[in-house]
Amino acid sequence: MSEDCAAGGNIYATNAAQFMQPAGAEVGWRFVAPAGTSIRRYSISLAGYVRPVTDPDSHFGDVSVLRDENSDPNYDLRIRGLDTPGLISSRDLDWSGPASPGVLVFAACSGFSGSSWNCSVRPDGGAATFRVSRGTFTLEDKEAPVVTGVSGDAASDSLWAGSTGISVGSTDAGGGVYRLGVEVDGQMRSWQNLAAAPCVAWPGTERTFLSPKPCPSSVGGVQQISTADLPDGVHTVRILVEDAAGNQTTAYGPVTKTLRRNKDGTPTPGGAGVGGVGGSAADPGPLNGSPAASEARMRARWTGRESNTRNIRFNQRPKLDGQLTTPTGQPIKGAFVRVTIRRDARNSPAFDRDSLKTDSRGRFRWTLPKGVSSRSIKLAYHQRVNDTKAVASTSLRLRVTAGLKLALSRRTVRRGQTVRLTGTVLGRPVPGGGKLVELQARNAGRRWITFKTVRSRKNGTFKASYRFRNAGPARFQMRARARKSGDYPYATGNSPVRRIAVR
Repeated sequence: MSEDCAAGGNIYATNAAQFMQPAGAEVGWRFVAPAGTSIRRYSISLAGYVRPVTDPDSHFGDVSVLRDENSDPNYDLRIRGLDTPGLISSRDLDWSGPASPGVLVFAACSGFSGSSWNCSVRPDGGAATFRVSRGTFTLEDKEAPVVTGVSGDAASDSLWAGSTGISVGSTDAGGGVYRLGVEVDGQMRSWQNLAAAPCVAWPGTERTFLSPKPCPSSVGGVQQISTADLPDGVHTVRILVEDAAGNQTTAYGPVTKTLRRNKDGTPTPGGAGVGGVGGSAADPGPLNGSPAASEARMRARWTGRESNTRNIRFNQRPKLDGQLTTPTGQPIKGAFVRVTIRRDARNSPAFDRDSLKTDSRGRFRWTLPKGVSSRSIKLAYHQRVNDTKAVASTSLRLRVTAGLKLALSRRTVRRGQTVRLTGTVLGRPVPGGGKLVELQARNAGRRWITFKTVRSRKNGTFKASYRFRNAGPARFQMRARARKSGDYPYATGNSPVRRIAVR
């Protein structure tokens, strides 16, 4: 066994030619998932050699790849000199499926079942050898970091000017604590790595590392937050920590802070305040609407519906409308109605979007864009544009079913043939570790049965295969389903149904 990975080379193993090898002798490399993680996908580039059957030795070479030392039928790859002797051309082995704690690649001296055999010394080489030039393993880590303490000026001060310090203590049982993020008004504005290499992603990637457990299990110390690239004014901020798998935990906030790019705390010329309007909480700004009322009534609904809650399919564009009046019914025209949104996902912060403006009858309307997620929407009127206390407000809820695409590689199969299923989870954001997707099938009119569960990639794509073991004739329907979960802001949804016939 040897390796020259540091020089950009390979890992090697050979069942040596210069020694007599006993029955079942093997040599190889094992990748073991760190505690708190498991392997859900891997890709290995492999080449090698296996010796053919050599009477009277009755033995042959064997190069195999298996997960968690499973038995023969569960090997992901097995190349034996009994079947395909000689050189093993370079090939890529891709696998995804149920969680596994480890993957073993080995070269072995093999033989016929029940026989007593040894691999003898031969001048033409060992029984088997292999080299792995590339290996990529996707690990599942379901546990988010745990925050053990927060302190520093960023937490205690209401003003962040120039830069401010925060100390976050955090632990993680899986891939380790990776980085600290600063979120402003629901948008991520910066990330800071919390440790040096190997806790540094491969260039051009967000979470590809050169170590199975790249980041430390615990972190602490003061991190500096620069306000140079943050917007001036009063904003909602949140500090979070993220582990190597993308699981996130809120460390501090969401809270309201006054942000200043200037170190002396003075406003930046042209800087934006609450809702994108110049000024701060100390400057309430101009009167909001005509007449600008200290008391008001607000009515809002989903257009064409009386309920405050609406259920839609993914990519529909719902509309809401409302009216703002004084207590006596007089329309308040030209007023800005502040819109605050909170997605239906765990630890999702509230954020503001562009305000709606009332017309001459005090009415306002908004058509939401395609692709929005489930959310709560708060509409609020303030007597002055920068006031922090609303005069009138109301809330609406939107439930959006998850959108999925699904395609089958064929429409008809015979017994023993395999169909490949590929698809995409459409809604964003996709959880950092991917979204679980259930693949289901049924006879028309029967109950849906889940035959496989896969996890999408971060871009939402997923794939799987299914082998039909029974003869036809039969017709089946297939679909993909994404269930509601705390890390995905959509209700349970299904892909369009696809049909396949077994001949």
